[in-house]
This record gives sequence, structure tokens and C-alpha cells, in this order.
Amino acid sequence: MGVKEELHALVDTLDDEDAGEALDYLRWLASDSETLSEEDMEEVRRGEEEIARGEYLTLAELRRALEE
Repeated sequence: MGVKEELHALVDTLDDEDAGEALDYLRWLASDSETLSEEDMEEVRRGEEEIARGEYLTLAELRRALEE
């Protein structure tokens, strides 16, 4: 069974509420949702600048800070 056939069979087992949630998710996947807005891109640029200046915590540092 191919992937799409398996997906169709799985959808047939869902109740209306779960099918609605699946439909919302599939619509999101099919949309161009990966395009960032200019505002989002500015946030990314600021974050990259902070990292370049060394203004970040490693995961270990963050864990220690949260334990305090």
C-alpha cells in the first residue's frame, strides 16, 4: 500500500472532530506557511547578531540557571 492509500485508509477511521483537526493540519502543510514575514526575518537577524557577539547561553548553562 502506498503512502497516500494508507493516509486515505487512516482518514476513513477518524471521527468528524479528529478528521477536522487532520484537515486543518493538512491545509497548513499545503500552504506556504514556511515563508517568514519581514518582522520575523528582522527577529532572526537580531538573534544572529546576538550570537555573533557571544550573547547566548548553552543548554547546560540554561539548565544550571533554571535550577537556581
